Amino acid sequence: MKICRYLLLLLSLSMAFLLRAEPIPDWLQELDSLKHRQPEQSLAILTARQPEFSSQPDAVKAYWLRQQAALYSALGRHQQQQQAARQALELLQDTESALKVEVWYELGYALEMQVQLTEALSHYQQGTALATLLDNEKLILRGQINQAAIMSEQNNDQQALTLLKDVYQRAELLQDPEVLAEVNAQLGLMYSSLAFEDDALEFLQRALVLYQQLGWVKNEIAVLFNLARTYSYQENYQQALDHFNQMLQRSLAANDSVNLYHAYLGLAITSAEMSRTGAALGYIEKAEQYLANLQSSYHVQSHHYEKALIYRDLEQTSLAMQQVMLAEQASRQPAEQADHVALAIKLLRAELLAQQDQYQKAYFALHDFIDGFQQLRNKENELALEQIRLEFDSERQQVRTSLLEAENELKALRLQEVERKRQIQLLWLGILGCTTLILLGIVLWQFTRRAGKTRREKTDLPL
Repeated sequence: MKICRYLLLLLSLSMAFLLRAEPIPDWLQELDSLKHRQPEQSLAILTARQPEFSSQPDAVKAYWLRQQAALYSALGRHQQQQQAARQALELLQDTESALKVEVWYELGYALEMQVQLTEALSHYQQGTALATLLDNEKLILRGQINQAAIMSEQNNDQQALTLLKDVYQRAELLQDPEVLAEVNAQLGLMYSSLAFEDDALEFLQRALVLYQQLGWVKNEIAVLFNLARTYSYQENYQQALDHFNQMLQRSLAANDSVNLYHAYLGLAITSAEMSRTGAALGYIEKAEQYLANLQSSYHVQSHHYEKALIYRDLEQTSLAMQQVMLAEQASRQPAEQADHVALAIKLLRAELLAQQDQYQKAYFALHDFIDGFQQLRNKENELALEQIRLEFDSERQQVRTSLLEAENELKALRLQEVERKRQIQLLWLGILGCTTLILLGIVLWQFTRRAGKTRREKTDLPL
């Protein structure tokens, strides 16, 4: 097995070498450092050189498409990120390289941002498996961070947290600032979702410092958003507003329309939580100017739901109902449903109908909510049972492996026992042989002595 694995690794490295044998243009390699700091400018450079793409070798094309996917990711254009990543994978299908691992991660992230979690997790696992084969610790850790994010989204928090803690310890040993920033950011988000806000703030602040040192503006803005939301969970609303305003200023300076949306939305939600409903409406209307830049029906659905809540608090029931209808239309788009948000929308619809004295319709809407809630619980229970089954199968396999190892150890002990007995037998035979020789020597000595004595006695007789 080891020989086969080494041969496979050697073949993979050989293919990777052949892929990288084609020289990557310097300007394209420079985008590696520029894309995290100035993604808009990087994409402009890539677009301006697009006529050169078709004349490039496959190795350069794959590298080009991977850079393009990363830039689309930074700009929130996840459908285009997905398309670029798939094209790169087609070019890399006969190779096993670090570049292919990075493309798997780009594709996984694009699907994750479109709430296609199962497929995203599968791609992350494929990338991590290849990174493990290549023995690339940095890529392994990045893949496991991505997997933990999906586990958290799937409400498998305990497994996600255990994995992240292990990654954190290994990242500390690796001392790679990029991986350290990523794992601190993800741990902060994880602890925030679990309501351990103090721990969350500690990890998020570390991540913020690391991203600032790296100069990764988009990631820094994302951490500011998570810090602001964590302060909001603590009902420390002024700190939340301060961080949303910092995020807003950074987004304006970077001309980042996607994060401008999230900054204004965060200011709107926090203002609503502080009962500043008029200010909340102003912020969410500003956010709406950037909503078209988000390529996700989930975000559109959530936006209209939050706006409906604000109108409800302003006692503008008709306008709130319009937003509920827009949210329901968005949820029918061909994307994986965000069940919790869909249920919240149904419950809000029932509440608004009751406020309009349409009690029968409110009853039916509430009935839909209860049915949906029960379906969600059943789905979560099925997932939990499936997880238990997988864990049981894993434990059973571990037991089988342990029994096989014990059986092999027993066989080895038996062989050792047989060998020991054989050695003891040889030892006794050796002792017996030596004893026999000694006794034989004594007998011969005695016989020789007697024969000599007899000859002397015969010599001494008188004639």
